[in-house]
Amino acid sequence: MPLISLETGLVVRRGSRTLEFVRLLEGNKVQFQDQRTHHVQTLTLSRFYSALQTGQLAAVLGEEVHGADLARTRAAPVILTDLSSLQSKERAALERRLKYVNLIRKRRLTRGQRMKIGEVLPSIAVALKDLSPPTVSTVLGWMRQFELSGMNPAALLSGNRCRRRQRRISIEVEQVVDNKLRTVYLTPRRLTLNHTLDQINIELKRRVMQGKILESDAKVSLSTVQRRLKEIAPYDRDRARYGFAYARSRYRTSVEGVTAIRPLQRLECDHTPLNWVVVCDRTGLPLGRPTLTIVVDAFSGYVVGLYVSFYGPGLTSVLNVIKNAIQPKDEIGQAAGTKQPWIAFGIGETIVLDNGLEFHSPQFQLAAWELGVDLEYCRVRTPWLKPKVERFFANLDHFTLTKGRIHKPLPNQVGLDPQKDASITFSDFVTGLIRFVVDIYPFELNSRRLQTPFELFKEGIDLMPPPTFLTSTDQLDLIAAMSKQLTVAQGGVEFHGLSYSDASLHEMKKIIGHRFKTLVKWNPDDLSCVYVQNPRNDAWLTVPSLLPDYTAGLSWIQHKLIRKHAREKHVAGGDQERLMQAKQELHELWMEPLARKNRRRDMRIAAKYSGLSSNQIVLASDDRGPMPPEPIKVLAREEVCTLIPEVPSYETFKMR
Repeated sequence: MPLISLETGLVVRRGSRTLEFVRLLEGNKVQFQDQRTHHVQTLTLSRFYSALQTGQLAAVLGEEVHGADLARTRAAPVILTDLSSLQSKERAALERRLKYVNLIRKRRLTRGQRMKIGEVLPSIAVALKDLSPPTVSTVLGWMRQFELSGMNPAALLSGNRCRRRQRRISIEVEQVVDNKLRTVYLTPRRLTLNHTLDQINIELKRRVMQGKILESDAKVSLSTVQRRLKEIAPYDRDRARYGFAYARSRYRTSVEGVTAIRPLQRLECDHTPLNWVVVCDRTGLPLGRPTLTIVVDAFSGYVVGLYVSFYGPGLTSVLNVIKNAIQPKDEIGQAAGTKQPWIAFGIGETIVLDNGLEFHSPQFQLAAWELGVDLEYCRVRTPWLKPKVERFFANLDHFTLTKGRIHKPLPNQVGLDPQKDASITFSDFVTGLIRFVVDIYPFELNSRRLQTPFELFKEGIDLMPPPTFLTSTDQLDLIAAMSKQLTVAQGGVEFHGLSYSDASLHEMKKIIGHRFKTLVKWNPDDLSCVYVQNPRNDAWLTVPSLLPDYTAGLSWIQHKLIRKHAREKHVAGGDQERLMQAKQELHELWMEPLARKNRRRDMRIAAKYSGLSSNQIVLASDDRGPMPPEPIKVLAREEVCTLIPEVPSYETFKMR
């Protein structure tokens, strides 16, 4: 085993991090410094020694780092650590070699002193009573193997004990055995191995009559056929005899399962619809049934990121959950009032996905190139290939709400009132979801590892290099935006009853034409602006809305809901007035049973959830203007009177 000392130049590895010895402090404490981040760690001497013994710290030998010719150095042999399992003959040979090496080293001789070793070798053989002493070259080879292995005695074991023995059967017989195993035994007919052996012997006798093999080689035993059968993988054997579905189900863990060995190595991503109806905090507009998209670490089961959308699974929700997984989430946890920190952040190595259309889209692959991550798609109907995210969805029943939940309709039962039942605000919903993800789920004990996901992720992150981040998410935002070919005309870009135009778009029309078609992208979470592509140079131009008061923070799903309400109710007035009036009517309809005193305080808390959901209205700050007044405080225009005019006096007269 290697010998080390606490001196300058000592380097140890802790996972993927390399620590260099700095100084020895008073009180039996040692100090190490990370070579990448220069983070200083102080350990007690007993804890440092215990970490070396348990394998948490691995010493980097000087010969491994400062070797003179590493290209020519032979790879270290596979060393047997359990010497007690050796046979008596192997132990005697190892003891003989070890005595020669130790006696030469005690005479202060090195491998380069060949002549001096040749002079003392006969006297050592006499002392050991060895009648056939080894040569000088043999002893030098033993010393080299012993010193390169860190003084490990197992390096002196003979290589013949692990050598591959040559088969006694000829190549012709081997071909017959392999052919009959695959054509007779490994078939859906499921014939026995004894029947396969009979077919092998019949074929060998036929080849003897043809003169291809000798009579002595014309018979094999059942044990030989069994050994050849064991050389074929068990998965391939069962797939050939019982079918693909049986083999895949039986070996789904040991054969097809992929295990992560460190955090952020494999991230599992998936969607699921939640059984609640959510209402916007600021406007009272119904946001709809949320779809939860999460990213779970495959090594620990810790939730790395989540995103709540209200337009179903899609490319936008996937890219937003990846953005949430990358960013640090300290402020989100503080806003939700969690007792534990949300410690997951950074770009992962591989994202494990199913076969959804949004995962196979070219835009998502471009985003993966931008992030530098690999994409791995699971086979159809194989949920065990991403078990961590499936387990999280199965445990969502712990997250229960008394109001706003969707129930399956039952016969002979009165329907629930949506004004009373769908009364879950977005801030309350997201706060409960974050608390479940941060405080409850990561601290459930794993029955196999007997560790919580929080402990596994925390310990693994401490052993890894520092995580990486994005300098800007503008490219991902442009990729995640929805796109459509639209016409640019005198009114600018017309999009679902909204108009977008500015001076830069006017200059583009002067160059290209007064009317042309181009690709337009918009963020479904915020309709305050759109991206217009220049057909000449494919550059993107940001064009604001002509109705900034209406589109500020408005999501696409909310805009469609407002237009639907205005169309059904036939609200009078122009386009802008109709949309504003429909928006106010929905606000009065949904906000009245949700009146509360501390709504402005909830707005400040909900503003911390930026980037966590497709609901952007709740992110509006106070600079957007005052909140809409509650319906009971709205005064009609006719009731407002600031000045009473004076009534003039007239002379009276009486008519006949």
